[in-house]
Amino acid sequence: MPSVQVLEEKISEVEEITRMIKEHDVIGIASLHKVRAPQLQNFKKNLADRVTMKVVKNTLMERAIQQCNERPGIQKLINHLEGSNIFLFTDMNPFKLFLLLEGSKVKITAKAGDKAALDVTVPAGNTGQPPGPIIGQLNVVGLRTRIESGSVWINKDTMVAKKGDIISERLAVVLSKLGMKPVEARL
Repeated sequence: MPSVQVLEEKISEVEEITRMIKEHDVIGIASLHKVRAPQLQNFKKNLADRVTMKVVKNTLMERAIQQCNERPGIQKLINHLEGSNIFLFTDMNPFKLFLLLEGSKVKITAKAGDKAALDVTVPAGNTGQPPGPIIGQLNVVGLRTRIESGSVWINKDTMVAKKGDIISERLAVVLSKLGMKPVEARL
């Protein structure tokens, strides 16, 4: 059973969210699926002067929404409370908010299981890596190599993933070593 302190914190949280819903004209929900902590901090920093962002449990948000019956349409948000979310509170035009969020996309390194945002082509040239196990790793993902001037070179531009492809663990390791960021993160 939760302690009295935990219950008080949750009640306080619901009251704060309810107040924010009533104070702001626009309330948005954005999924945090695949958004990593550094990117979230960057979004918060870049949007801080225009948007108040809050990460709370969906059940607490649902309780706050239920207390705001005087706002038309607010109850419809409950249908979108799924997975990890961040809640956005602002007075700006919702279309401007959407454009702001679209403009805040960032490229991030791939992890196994991520989807490629675009076709991923590894350019020919010097990898900056010394000869060693990297040669086998590059060959496994379809990159033909040669050793020149003490470092590994990729022979030709090679597409290693198409837009929408799921990045394998081996490919994620190779792309990371090459400094490539084929995945987009956004709210």
